Amino acid sequence: MGFPHPSHERETPVLSKYFGDPEARTLAGWRARGGYASFEKALGMDPVEIQNIVKDSGLRGRGGAGFPTGIKWSFMKPDGKTHYLCCNADESEPGTFKDREIMRWTPHALIEGVAIGAHAIYAETAYIYIRGEYSEPIRIMQAAVAEAYAAGILGANAMGTGKRVDVHIHRGAGAYICGEETALMNSLEGRRGNPRIKPPFPAVAGLFGQPTTINNVETLAAVPHILREGAEWYQQLGREDNPRSRGTKLFSVCGNIARPGNYEVTMGFPFGEFLNDMCGGALPGREIKAVIPGGSSVPILTREEAENTFMDYEGMVASGTMLGSGGVIVFDDRQDMVRQIARLARFYAHESCAQCSQCREGTAWTTRILERISAGQGNARDFDTLLSIADNMTGKTICVLSDSCATPVVSGLKKFRHEFEAKLGPDHSRGVVPVLLTSNRTVAA
Repeated sequence: MGFPHPSHERETPVLSKYFGDPEARTLAGWRARGGYASFEKALGMDPVEIQNIVKDSGLRGRGGAGFPTGIKWSFMKPDGKTHYLCCNADESEPGTFKDREIMRWTPHALIEGVAIGAHAIYAETAYIYIRGEYSEPIRIMQAAVAEAYAAGILGANAMGTGKRVDVHIHRGAGAYICGEETALMNSLEGRRGNPRIKPPFPAVAGLFGQPTTINNVETLAAVPHILREGAEWYQQLGREDNPRSRGTKLFSVCGNIARPGNYEVTMGFPFGEFLNDMCGGALPGREIKAVIPGGSSVPILTREEAENTFMDYEGMVASGTMLGSGGVIVFDDRQDMVRQIARLARFYAHESCAQCSQCREGTAWTTRILERISAGQGNARDFDTLLSIADNMTGKTICVLSDSCATPVVSGLKKFRHEFEAKLGPDHSRGVVPVLLTSNRTVAA
C-alpha cells in the first residue's frame, strides 16, 4: 500500500519521502537511503552540541504542544542519574494517523531519531510506547528493532563506539488517556494509566522516578534529517514572516474531502490552498461547512476561517484554534454539527480515566445534554448549562482531557448556534436524557 492519495507537486516530502516504498522498511534499504549516518555522527558528538543544533533548527514538538525540542532536551543534565527517553506513539487523537505511517513505512527513521534523542539527553534506554490497536506498526517496529540489534546499531556497543543505547517497544492497552505523557509513564511502569500531578515534571522525576524526556514520533523522526542537512536547512522551511514555526509538518486529512490522506507541507502553508487544491476540496455537489485543523480537541473553524489561516502554530492561534496534532477533519454542508459534536463528547466521556470529578462528571453530563438536544428534546437553558459545564472543566483538572471535550462544544455553540437552536423541542420543556452506553441509569435534566 502507498499513499491513499496521489503525491502533490506542492508537498515537501522529508519524513514522507519513502512512504509507500517497501524497501525503505528494511535495514539494508534504509542504509542505502542514508539511514543511521546521522546516528553514527551523533555518537561522536557531545550531547550539548546535538541539543544546540536541534535548538537552532527551530524544531518544535509535533504531538500538539509545540514546545521547542532542543530546549526540552537541554533540561536533562549529566547528573549521574539514570535517564530515560520515551517516544509517544500512542496516536489516539481522532482524525490523526500520521505517526502510524512513519512506523509503517520508515521504522528505522524513527529508531534512528529515538537513538539520537537518547544520546542527546544522556540516556542509555529508550521506550517506544505504541497504541495497542496499531498491530501492523507494532509488528514492523519490532522487526526493525531486531534488525538494528542484530547489526550492532543498538545495544551495549552501539555502532562500535562502546556506548550503550537500548530501544524497547511497548504495546499500550488501548486507552486514549495514555497519550498524555505522565499517564504513558504510569502505564510503562505497569500501573493504571492515570495522569500524574505536576510538579514534579518528567525532566525531574519521570519514568521509574528518574529524569525523563517524552517526544512524539514525528518530532523524533525529523531529528536525523536535521543532523544530516543542518539547522540552517531546516530553518529555511516555513513561512518567511514567522520565524517561530520552521520545518515541515505532516497533516492527516479525513472526513468530507475529495482526497483524504497524509500530506507533508512546509510550516505556514496557506490552509485554503491546502484544502481546495491539494486535498481537492469538497465532494461533488457539496460545500465545506467546518474544519477541525488539529485533531478533535482543538476549536472548530468555519470554512471562511479555515481558508484564511496559515498552517503553523501562530497562524492557527491567530484564527482562534490550534495546530494540535495536525489531524484535519472536514465537515461538509450535509453534516449535522450538533450530532458530530455530540459524537466527539461521547468519545471523551468514554475515554476519561475518571480521576478528576470535573472530567468524570463534566464529560458525561455534556454528552447526555448534547444527545438530548440532538434528539430534539432540548431546551434553551441547555446552552447556558453546556457553557457552564465547559467552564468548570477547562483548566481545572490534572490533564487536559476535560478541556478537549469542552473545546468543540464551546466553539460549536459559538459558530453553529443556529443548528443547536433548530434542534430545540417544540415546547422547550424538561426532558429525559437518553441513556449512554456507559451509564446504567436514565438521568432527568
